[in-house]
Amino acid sequence: MFMGYRPTKFKLYLNAMLLFVFLMVASLAVVILEQSRYEKALLKRDYSVGLVEELRQSSNDLAKLSRNYVTTLDPVYKSLFIELVGIRNGTLPRPKSYSLVYWDLNIFTARDEEKYGEAVPLLDLLRDAGLTDDEWRRVVTAKYNSDALVGIELRAMELVDEDTPVDFDKRNLAFDMLADDYFVNTKVDIMKPIFEAEQMIISRTQAKVDLVKRNLYFATMFLLVVSVLLTWCIFKTGQHLKQVIGCSIPELQRIIKRLGKGDFLTAVSIDDKNQESVLGWLAKTQRSLATLNLAHFRAIVDSSDDAIISKNIHGIIASWNQGAVRLFGYSAEEMIGKPLSTIIPEERQHEEPEILAKIARGEKVDHFETQRLHKDGSLIDLSVTISPIFNSEGEVIGASKIARDISKAKAAEAEIHRLVYFDTLTGLANRRFLYSKLPESCKDAVIDKTQLAVFFLDLDNFKPLNDTRGHESGDALLKQVATRINGMMNDLGYAARIGGDEFIIVMQGPRWSDSNSSNWVEEFAHSIAESVNEPYDLEGLSYNCSMSIGGAIMDSSGQSAESLIQQADHAMYQAKSKGKNQFVLYSSSDRSIS
Repeated sequence: MFMGYRPTKFKLYLNAMLLFVFLMVASLAVVILEQSRYEKALLKRDYSVGLVEELRQSSNDLAKLSRNYVTTLDPVYKSLFIELVGIRNGTLPRPKSYSLVYWDLNIFTARDEEKYGEAVPLLDLLRDAGLTDDEWRRVVTAKYNSDALVGIELRAMELVDEDTPVDFDKRNLAFDMLADDYFVNTKVDIMKPIFEAEQMIISRTQAKVDLVKRNLYFATMFLLVVSVLLTWCIFKTGQHLKQVIGCSIPELQRIIKRLGKGDFLTAVSIDDKNQESVLGWLAKTQRSLATLNLAHFRAIVDSSDDAIISKNIHGIIASWNQGAVRLFGYSAEEMIGKPLSTIIPEERQHEEPEILAKIARGEKVDHFETQRLHKDGSLIDLSVTISPIFNSEGEVIGASKIARDISKAKAAEAEIHRLVYFDTLTGLANRRFLYSKLPESCKDAVIDKTQLAVFFLDLDNFKPLNDTRGHESGDALLKQVATRINGMMNDLGYAARIGGDEFIIVMQGPRWSDSNSSNWVEEFAHSIAESVNEPYDLEGLSYNCSMSIGGAIMDSSGQSAESLIQQADHAMYQAKSKGKNQFVLYSSSDRSIS
């Protein structure tokens, strides 16, 4: 059939299995049919015997009801007597809950909600039950004798009804009618044919029950035998199928699924005895594809400009392509077998354990931006994608890493950011940075409940320097002023040049709950003024320059960045008007503190 294998036994077992499946289905159908016949035979026997028992019991109930009426004169007994006769003769409908103890349970019980069926004579029910002629004759004889007793019982009840109050002699006579030898003998004539009919019905139906029961037993045994043979055939077929395939079906599915995903490198293990099987053919095909795929893969990896590196689950480098050689400066011989932490800067050593933990969980790391060390010690900005490597059992055994140099992109990004948000002359932040950053600072100050001050700084007599010494001297002065201002900054503040010789400083102060005083604002302003007032060296010329400063403190409830700058600007012009080299703090009452 396959690769020289001739599975004659496999065909034999497969055909036998199909045959046994057919036999099992057929025998199961027979079992179900015979079980149904068995249950129907039991029901039919019980139904026939039950109707005969009803005839016997109704005769006893009529005798008991008539005696109770003669004894107690309670009309209930007579009413039930008449009802029982009507039900038995088919002139009244049968109650749905009718049974042999029906009249014992319902003597003094209201039956207004009783559900009734059709009015059918008891003899008709017995005839429809399928009685034989002999059984039918005995049932009819018993019914005829029972009807004769009904006549006696009715006459006895009518006798006690003739006089009011009751004539005790007539009552005694009625008692005698219900207990004399004629009544007793007639009762015997009722019970004897009923008993004979019951025995005949039981004997006849039992034979049918036994026959069906025997058929059910043989059908069940045949089903069990076929099931055992089918199980054996399935087992043997599975054995031979495994020889054809060379492994179990789930294992074959896993291998095909793996190959379908393009994994031609993981070897398909095969025993020598299974070389001429489906698995053997897959193993040969996989080896051929793996050889082609590996050569193709190596060509792609080595020609890539990106660094492509593989490492085991412990972070030890297993492969190092030419892209990695160009990017990091290390040869493959220098790096294979060494930990990847060799090229990780000290401040980023925490990244490798975190990455290895994710890889161990089978997670992928996409476009992770970081820095790694070149062989010469310089830092390289990288974008890294790391994927787990799985073995054939689905276990993570390592990771593949693709690293791309983004140093130029990061440098360009930083340069764009600098040009957009920083002053090209002084290196301080510019107006755009200030107007984007200050609203955030105001919001944070309100949340943290801290004081926030804005200082507006303007150089005094800057224009004469430009006019007399030229713009180069003016630019040199602005650079030195910016250097001094920047030297006064800490983590709580930042400075910006917003144009010409104007600067703005934003500074965070103490919490409002700690102090409502503005002393810290004045102290900082005076510190700035002292630093700026120190002489400047402008290409050999000593030059003194002062600064007018206006300040504004944000309300504890918050306010807009624009209003803070306007207040500080207003205070700065007041400082100018006071003779320059002054500090004025804006007051909401339109008064200033200097």
